[in-house]
Amino acid sequence: MQLLNRAYTKLYFLVLLLYVFFNKGVAYSYMAEILLVTGVFILFINRKQFEIGLDRKQILISFLILITFLFISFGIFKYLILDVLRDSLTFQYAWFAFIIYFLKNEYDFIWQKILQIYKWVPLVLFLNFFLFYFLFLYLPPINIFGDQNIITYKNGDKSVHLLISTILMFLYSEQYSRKWLVANTILIVINFLILLAFTRSGSVAYIFALFSFFFFSKEKIINDSIRKLLKYVPIIILIGMSLFFAADIQADAQGRTISLSQIIDNFSSIVSSDIDGSLTDNKVWRMVWWTKLVNESFTLQHFFVGKGLGMSLAGNDILSSGDKLRSPHNFHLTILARFGYIVFITWIIWLASLFKPLFTRKLEGKTLAITSILLAFIINGSFDVFFEGPMGAFPFWTFVGLLFIENTYGSPTEIPN
Repeated sequence: MQLLNRAYTKLYFLVLLLYVFFNKGVAYSYMAEILLVTGVFILFINRKQFEIGLDRKQILISFLILITFLFISFGIFKYLILDVLRDSLTFQYAWFAFIIYFLKNEYDFIWQKILQIYKWVPLVLFLNFFLFYFLFLYLPPINIFGDQNIITYKNGDKSVHLLISTILMFLYSEQYSRKWLVANTILIVINFLILLAFTRSGSVAYIFALFSFFFFSKEKIINDSIRKLLKYVPIIILIGMSLFFAADIQADAQGRTISLSQIIDNFSSIVSSDIDGSLTDNKVWRMVWWTKLVNESFTLQHFFVGKGLGMSLAGNDILSSGDKLRSPHNFHLTILARFGYIVFITWIIWLASLFKPLFTRKLEGKTLAITSILLAFIINGSFDVFFEGPMGAFPFWTFVGLLFIENTYGSPTEIPN
């Protein structure tokens, strides 16, 4: 059985690598869903050895997973079963947290794999940008899974993964040479400046989560790594800014450009409605849709059980382009609309229990890093379709599982080089 668990763990992080490196390009491969079903089967055959902790976070998520089955039983009589099952993944993806928790004996191996994956994320994101906006403009798309180009990558998702890479770089800086730290930091700065121009939610998630990590950190190693990089700040900024301004392109369907003015417009549009164009339009239609969802959720028909699984929330609530837009770009409102206020309040209580130790300064080391990472996920998921699909849900619940292990058992050993 131990050999099976190790083989599954290796497969798990190979699939995670593909989702982190290729994002939406592999979203329709269904590798994460197959991995999920396989993992649940392994949990079932090992059910006598599996112990759920008495931690409130684990109990609440268990409740949310189980109640989803009740909603599935209601939905299959009204909508297509595939649509019902797809919407049920809202919480069914949380099985990944318990799968990781079950694999606690592989904890050191798991952290090795995470460090290996995220060590290369800044370079991968930079290459993705270069390929997508320069080389692939002149080449036909490579569609391996569905109709998505293999290098299609959502900018908000990029910001979260860049944040993970940044935090892990500072947490384990003693393992890397000074040259590598400087080069990697330059790549992080370039990627961050590009993402500032392309995504508001991702930028806010990156900034707020990284600030939380530094502000609440008591680790001497983090302060040492910052001091190690301080004398290289001028050259990092010079190279990063030079490459940023050298990229003179107009990108994506919303017509955003890589420029300082675009960054200013992005952040101005968060607090102001005076910015012209798609930035304000984007914010307005979201607010209209979100308000409508909240108001309808207060009706007696939807207050306790929501609208259920299977329907497109976009098709039911707002003019949209067919079936492609099913969720309101806010995971919390997706929960409210589909499950009603009982499940929604349970979710909010779970979030409060997740982040209370962060804001009461009770965390350090890996626990602080993981919680700050989860904060970035939650912020981005509050303004994007993120947890409804495997690109966000798979890595998010993986880190939740790691937090479960930390909270229950702590870190058994140091991560080997």
